Amino acid sequence: MINFARFTLLILVAAFSSMFLGSLIYSVRTATDGGSLFLDIPVFLNSLLWSAGFIFIAILLAASPLGDRIAALFFPIRKMSLREAEKVNPAMARLRDVYLQKYEREIKERVFVMDVPHINGMALGRQTVAVSTGLLKVANDEEIAAILAHEIGHLHHKDGLFNMALIAASFPTIFLTRLLLHFVIEDSEEGKINLAFIVFFFFVTLLFCSYFTFFWLVSFPVLWFMRSVEFFTEWPIEYRADRFTLEMGFGPAMVALFERIEDEDIRGETGFLSKYLYSHPPTALRIDQIERSMIKESNS
Repeated sequence: MINFARFTLLILVAAFSSMFLGSLIYSVRTATDGGSLFLDIPVFLNSLLWSAGFIFIAILLAASPLGDRIAALFFPIRKMSLREAEKVNPAMARLRDVYLQKYEREIKERVFVMDVPHINGMALGRQTVAVSTGLLKVANDEEIAAILAHEIGHLHHKDGLFNMALIAASFPTIFLTRLLLHFVIEDSEEGKINLAFIVFFFFVTLLFCSYFTFFWLVSFPVLWFMRSVEFFTEWPIEYRADRFTLEMGFGPAMVALFERIEDEDIRGETGFLSKYLYSHPPTALRIDQIERSMIKESNS
């Protein structure tokens, strides 16, 4: 159900981005011809075809092995130092052995480090995982293996692959929406509205890019819907990766680590969105889910 919901989201976002980008191409083409209030259907469909082809190629690249290397250029990850490798490599060797025994195939992973003080991990694309320097400083060998197993679980369930594809599909919408907002909001810190640009934009769009403006306005609820679906599928995805960690034999180590860092997860926000729209479940609930699974395993 989770994968179906996310795949449906990917298709919808890719379709909207194609129309959004296509409307921009169409607006530029009609503007060079003097502008028109009437929709030229053949030209619009041709523009839509070009934009859909561009997004389709971008999704293919993001989902290909090359996508991992592209992601490494944009995310705050780097190669491991010798000391870091001495901590990570033994844990990965154990994971490879267990994974090979359970699934009869090898893990193909590339491990990186993030220079952040928080205890964290990340999975990208097909075979890229990263752990934070904060984790390597405080976690023991078993706990490092547990976090790596959790991130390998994301790769095993293709979560990182989907995330890269969704980024490629949504990038045109996010970029074009924020680009115009940059001109509308005169000062991002003070939030001043640029009235002169709005008036100019209103008259220009009536003649040259009314269809692009329509898709720009629609992009706000589309992005809200995309983010909402992502938030409400993140918790089950994290629980699934935690169960994978338990299946690999590192459930107790993950519980021990979570118990040490549980006090850092203090959520005092009120309101529906503030309460539920976290990318990860509360640490206490993650401990509870793992312990319940451990009890079921011991009783079976």
